Amino acid sequence: MEFQNKNDYSVIVFFDDGKLPLKMPYVHNCYSCSQWLTNSTKYANWLYMNVYARRTLRYIKRFYSNNNFIEPKPKL
Repeated sequence: MEFQNKNDYSVIVFFDDGKLPLKMPYVHNCYSCSQWLTNSTKYANWLYMNVYARRTLRYIKRFYSNNNFIEPKPKL
């Protein structure tokens, strides 16, 4: 069974109201993650999220909530 490219990302989400950051250690698709955040009642006020390569913890990219395009799978 091949697990490569499954949950490749870790995401830390920051909010504009002073709420503590939300750490999501296993994210498969950054776009779906952003949609889930935006549509939830608890996390809809997210400001930006930092995306990391889960296995190496290397920083990849920052996406903002008002961004027109959030890549589903940014390059590792």
